[in-house]
Amino acid sequence: MTKKEENLEDKVRSENELKEKEVKEKKDEETLKEGKVGKEELLKEKSEGDKKVVTLSQEDYDGIKLQMAKVINDYKDLERDLENYRKRSREEVESAKSQGVVKALSCIFPALDTFKKAKKIIKDEKAIEGINLIEKSLMEGLKKLGVKKIECVNKKFDPNFHNAVLSIESKDVKAGFIVEEIEAGYEMEGKVVKFSQVVVAK
Repeated sequence: MTKKEENLEDKVRSENELKEKEVKEKKDEETLKEGKVGKEELLKEKSEGDKKVVTLSQEDYDGIKLQMAKVINDYKDLERDLENYRKRSREEVESAKSQGVVKALSCIFPALDTFKKAKKIIKDEKAIEGINLIEKSLMEGLKKLGVKKIECVNKKFDPNFHNAVLSIESKDVKAGFIVEEIEAGYEMEGKVVKFSQVVVAK
């Protein structure tokens, strides 16, 4: 076979392949238009050179969508669980820290009350001065922990902060107001850690 004949044969073969492809595509188009087969039901592989394109059915496509939605929802659930765990952990750490501080404070408060009583009976000025320095140092330490003294004298009695140990008649203080502080009260971060023990006017 001559070169010319080979080229002619190749040309005829290419034209035939092209024509077959056009006929096939036209047939698919007509089938879709007639409604005989829906696009989503074509389950065949179309060859385009060396590249293959797979057309999924609508059912398979919907199934994949559902699976993807489930994976996304599962991921979001895990993310929420992780965030809740972190939040609980932070709260537990803060709670444990606060409880530890409150426990330590319960040992310090009696000492501060003792200083107050001691200053009433001690006459030595130097001794009183020493007590004041220790008391001041302790109060500065408490302040760094977020603890502050509850002011109560001449304030209206409030059961959220005060504990009345005695009620007396008073000409100088209105009824329902605090006449005297027996033991100091303290609060930390807005929460009462020790109620003030007070005398209330009636």
